[in-house]
Amino acid sequence: MVYQRTIKLVFAFVASIFYLNKAQAQDPHFTQYYAAPMLMNPALTGFFNGDARLSGCYRSQWPSIQYPYLTGTFSADFNTLKSYIKDGDIFGVGFTGLFDKTNNGGLATNSLSASVSFHKLLDEFGVNRLGVGAMATYNTRILDYSKFSFGEQLTPLGFDKNLATGEKINGFTTNYVDYSVGINYSAITDETSFYCGAAAYHINQPKESFNGPIHIIKPRIDANVGGNFTVGESNKMFLSAAYMKSEFTSDLIFGAAFSKAISQNADDNYNLILGGWYRFNDAISPYVGLEYKNLRGGISYDVNVSQLTPASNLKGGFELTLNYIFTKDPEANAIKQTLCPKGKSQLRWFGY
Repeated sequence: MVYQRTIKLVFAFVASIFYLNKAQAQDPHFTQYYAAPMLMNPALTGFFNGDARLSGCYRSQWPSIQYPYLTGTFSADFNTLKSYIKDGDIFGVGFTGLFDKTNNGGLATNSLSASVSFHKLLDEFGVNRLGVGAMATYNTRILDYSKFSFGEQLTPLGFDKNLATGEKINGFTTNYVDYSVGINYSAITDETSFYCGAAAYHINQPKESFNGPIHIIKPRIDANVGGNFTVGESNKMFLSAAYMKSEFTSDLIFGAAFSKAISQNADDNYNLILGGWYRFNDAISPYVGLEYKNLRGGISYDVNVSQLTPASNLKGGFELTLNYIFTKDPEANAIKQTLCPKGKSQLRWFGY
């Protein structure tokens, strides 16, 4: 059974990486990583059942401090060239924007990416595919001294922001371009789906500097795995896990969610989703989502359980995601993408 193989593969992956070295949070990162697929793997560009997909994530981390860390991303990707490639193959293009701010914008990162992918159908039944993808990203990092306090601004009454900082300039800006590649395998049927993939970011090892020593950005390695299967007539169970390792930190997160059909009309695709994720040695994240037709929204909240718990007071990060898939001809598109007799596609959410 495809269902049994899927479950075994998912839990084998989770078990194999559970005992890795101590993991720490990586910034920027998202608890609902599957809602920003191109930041997880460029090979997921355009890999969905539809014509166009819009995705957005917003995260506010450490709300207990004066200025929380704010991170947001927005992406648009397209499943295109359907009239020019073989039925069952997928060609995708996409664009992603990201912002990340700390200390009320004292250190800000902005990036804009363009990605492309191609997935090749491996069998005549429309089940197995192997895909590759690549992404180019233009990054800008800004260090704004006006957002910080300096010794020259200290008075008997506290810091006076109107006083000079004592620095010759107000900050620094650095720009660089980096490149990323990824690979993804998937097995998708009417009732189940399974995927696993890996990606390498910053493969050209770009350099950045704020008027000081030059820092070479080492590659970041991402791996993700997951799947879903039907429960009863119209409910679904989702399982997923992701592991990310950069030069100084690593991050392991895994979890599950259950989708309960609200409407008895299957065409409505009206579902309530409840679940949770665990970021190893960092946070527990309950999740609530709502799906109606081609729109899905989700809310999660990180409850910090790491050594920072006394400082954070169990507060971690609030996260909101929205995803929308546009499909001009749903029936023809489903058959084109999955070749399923019933036209029901699992190539939809949680990793795709």
